[in-house]
Amino acid sequence: MGTECHYFICDVGNREEVYQMAKAVREKTTKAFLPRMLELQNGHIVCLNSVLALSAIPGAIDYCTSKASAFAFMESLTLGLLDCPGVSATTVLPFHTSTEMFQGMRVRFPNLFPPLKPETVARRTVEAVQQNQALLLLPWTMNILIILKSILPQAALEEIHRFSGTYTCMNTFKGRT
Repeated sequence: MGTECHYFICDVGNREEVYQMAKAVREKTTKAFLPRMLELQNGHIVCLNSVLALSAIPGAIDYCTSKASAFAFMESLTLGLLDCPGVSATTVLPFHTSTEMFQGMRVRFPNLFPPLKPETVARRTVEAVQQNQALLLLPWTMNILIILKSILPQAALEEIHRFSGTYTCMNTFKGRT
Protein backbone atom coordinates (compact mmCIF):
# COMPACT_ATOMS: atom_id res chain seq x y z
CA MET A 1 0.00 0.00 0.00
CA GLY A 2 2.91 2.34 0.54
CA THR A 3 1.56 3.57 3.87
CA GLU A 4 3.91 3.77 6.81
CA CYS A 5 2.43 2.49 10.06
CA HIS A 6 3.60 3.58 13.50
CA TYR A 7 2.64 1.93 16.77
CA PHE A 8 3.36 2.17 20.46
CA ILE A 9 3.80 -0.71 22.90
CA CYS A 10 2.98 -0.08 26.52
CA ASP A 11 2.69 -2.33 29.58
CA VAL A 12 -0.54 -0.96 31.08
CA GLY A 13 0.29 -2.72 34.35
CA ASN A 14 3.26 -0.36 34.77
CA ARG A 15 1.90 3.04 35.80
CA GLU A 16 5.14 4.90 35.05
CA GLU A 17 5.30 3.38 31.57
CA VAL A 18 1.70 4.44 30.92
CA TYR A 19 2.47 8.06 31.83
CA GLN A 20 5.69 8.07 29.78
CA MET A 21 3.81 6.63 26.81
CA ALA A 22 1.07 9.26 27.13
CA LYS A 23 3.74 11.96 27.00
CA ALA A 24 5.41 10.40 23.96
CA VAL A 25 2.12 9.95 22.11
CA ARG A 26 1.10 13.56 22.83
CA GLU A 27 4.39 14.93 21.53
CA LYS A 28 4.67 12.64 18.50
CA THR A 29 1.04 13.15 17.49
CA THR A 30 1.42 16.91 17.68
CA LYS A 31 4.65 16.79 15.67
CA ALA A 32 2.96 14.58 13.07
CA PHE A 33 -0.07 16.81 12.49
CA LEU A 34 1.06 20.34 13.33
CA PRO A 35 3.21 20.99 10.22
CA ARG A 36 0.28 20.27 7.88
CA MET A 37 -2.07 22.36 10.03
CA LEU A 38 0.35 25.27 9.78
CA GLU A 39 0.70 24.78 6.03
CA LEU A 40 -3.08 24.78 5.55
CA GLN A 41 -3.57 27.49 8.19
CA ASN A 42 -6.31 25.33 9.64
CA GLY A 43 -6.37 23.12 12.69
CA HIS A 44 -6.97 22.84 16.39
CA ILE A 45 -5.07 20.81 18.98
CA VAL A 46 -7.03 19.85 22.10
CA CYS A 47 -5.65 18.48 25.35
CA LEU A 48 -8.17 17.08 27.82
CA ASN A 49 -6.16 17.32 31.00
CA SER A 50 -7.03 17.80 34.70
CA VAL A 51 -7.14 20.64 37.19
CA LEU A 52 -4.60 18.56 39.12
CA ALA A 53 -2.07 19.89 36.60
CA LEU A 54 -2.25 23.16 38.56
CA SER A 55 -2.90 21.92 42.07
CA ALA A 56 -1.47 18.56 43.05
CA ILE A 57 -2.92 16.40 45.80
CA PRO A 58 -1.43 13.66 47.99
CA GLY A 59 -2.07 10.13 46.78
CA ALA A 60 -1.82 10.93 43.08
CA ILE A 61 1.79 12.00 42.58
CA ASP A 62 2.37 10.21 39.26
CA TYR A 63 -0.96 11.40 37.88
CA CYS A 64 -0.45 15.03 38.97
CA THR A 65 3.08 15.25 37.57
CA SER A 66 2.01 13.79 34.22
CA LYS A 67 -0.83 16.33 34.06
CA ALA A 68 1.53 19.19 34.95
CA SER A 69 3.82 18.08 32.13
CA ALA A 70 0.93 18.04 29.66
CA PHE A 71 -0.17 21.49 30.84
CA ALA A 72 3.31 22.96 30.32
CA PHE A 73 3.49 21.32 26.87
CA MET A 74 0.15 22.83 25.85
CA GLU A 75 0.89 26.23 27.38
CA SER A 76 4.11 26.44 25.37
CA LEU A 77 2.38 25.19 22.22
CA THR A 78 -0.49 27.68 22.63
CA LEU A 79 1.94 30.58 22.97
CA GLY A 80 3.90 29.34 19.96
CA LEU A 81 0.73 29.37 17.86
CA LEU A 82 -0.23 32.98 18.64
CA ASP A 83 1.17 34.24 15.33
CA CYS A 84 -0.03 31.24 13.30
CA PRO A 85 -3.31 32.13 11.60
CA GLY A 86 -5.97 29.45 11.57
CA VAL A 87 -4.24 27.10 14.03
CA SER A 88 -5.19 27.10 17.70
CA ALA A 89 -4.92 25.02 20.84
CA THR A 90 -7.27 24.39 23.75
CA THR A 91 -6.39 22.92 27.13
CA VAL A 92 -9.28 21.64 29.23
CA LEU A 93 -8.74 21.26 32.98
CA PRO A 94 -11.77 19.59 34.53
CA PHE A 95 -12.16 18.91 38.22
CA HIS A 96 -13.31 15.51 39.46
CA THR A 97 -15.32 13.86 36.69
CA SER A 98 -17.81 11.14 37.63
CA THR A 99 -16.02 8.21 36.01
CA GLU A 100 -14.47 5.04 37.41
CA MET A 101 -11.03 6.62 37.26
CA PHE A 102 -11.57 8.61 40.47
CA GLN A 103 -14.22 6.43 42.07
CA GLY A 104 -14.34 6.95 45.83
CA MET A 105 -12.70 10.37 45.78
CA ARG A 106 -14.55 12.61 48.25
CA VAL A 107 -14.47 16.38 48.56
CA ARG A 108 -15.47 18.26 51.69
CA PHE A 109 -17.87 20.62 49.92
CA PRO A 110 -19.58 18.55 47.19
CA ASN A 111 -22.21 21.25 46.57
CA LEU A 112 -19.49 23.77 45.75
CA PHE A 113 -17.35 21.26 43.83
CA PRO A 114 -19.68 18.57 42.47
CA PRO A 115 -18.33 15.79 40.27
CA LEU A 116 -18.68 16.72 36.61
CA LYS A 117 -20.65 14.57 34.21
CA PRO A 118 -18.51 13.34 31.28
CA GLU A 119 -21.16 14.70 28.89
CA THR A 120 -20.77 18.17 30.42
CA VAL A 121 -16.99 18.05 30.00
CA ALA A 122 -17.41 16.92 26.37
CA ARG A 123 -19.98 19.63 25.56
CA ARG A 124 -17.95 22.40 27.18
CA THR A 125 -14.79 21.17 25.40
CA VAL A 126 -16.52 21.43 22.01
CA GLU A 127 -17.77 24.92 22.91
CA ALA A 128 -14.25 25.99 23.95
CA VAL A 129 -12.83 24.76 20.63
CA GLN A 130 -15.57 26.54 18.67
CA GLN A 131 -14.76 29.77 20.54
CA ASN A 132 -10.97 29.31 20.20
CA GLN A 133 -10.69 29.39 23.98
CA ALA A 134 -7.11 28.57 24.96
CA LEU A 135 -7.86 27.42 28.52
CA LEU A 136 -11.03 26.00 30.03
CA LEU A 137 -11.30 25.19 33.72
CA LEU A 138 -14.34 23.22 34.88
CA PRO A 139 -16.33 24.06 36.88
CA TRP A 140 -15.91 27.82 36.64
CA THR A 141 -15.00 27.97 40.36
CA MET A 142 -11.63 26.42 39.46
CA ASN A 143 -10.63 29.78 37.95
CA ILE A 144 -10.31 31.02 41.54
CA LEU A 145 -7.51 28.47 41.97
CA ILE A 146 -5.30 30.28 39.45
CA ILE A 147 -5.89 33.62 41.16
CA LEU A 148 -5.18 32.27 44.64
CA LYS A 149 -2.02 30.43 43.54
CA SER A 150 -0.66 33.63 42.03
CA ILE A 151 -1.27 35.91 45.02
CA LEU A 152 -1.12 33.81 48.19
CA PRO A 153 1.98 32.49 49.94
CA GLN A 154 2.44 28.72 50.09
CA ALA A 155 1.49 28.53 53.78
CA ALA A 156 -1.89 30.14 53.07
CA LEU A 157 -2.50 27.76 50.16
CA GLU A 158 -1.73 24.81 52.42
CA GLU A 159 -4.32 26.00 54.94
CA ILE A 160 -6.91 26.35 52.18
CA HIS A 161 -6.12 22.79 51.07
CA ARG A 162 -6.51 21.53 54.64
CA PHE A 163 -9.81 23.37 55.12
CA SER A 164 -11.24 22.31 51.76
CA GLY A 165 -10.27 18.68 52.30
CA THR A 166 -8.09 18.31 49.22
CA TYR A 167 -5.31 16.78 51.31
CA THR A 168 -7.61 13.93 52.34
CA CYS A 169 -9.90 13.57 49.31
CA MET A 170 -8.05 10.46 48.11
CA ASN A 171 -8.34 8.63 51.45
CA THR A 172 -11.53 6.89 50.25
CA PHE A 173 -10.27 6.44 46.70
CA LYS A 174 -11.18 3.15 45.02
CA GLY A 175 -10.58 3.97 41.34
CA ARG A 176 -7.40 3.96 39.33
CA THR A 177 -4.90 6.73 38.61
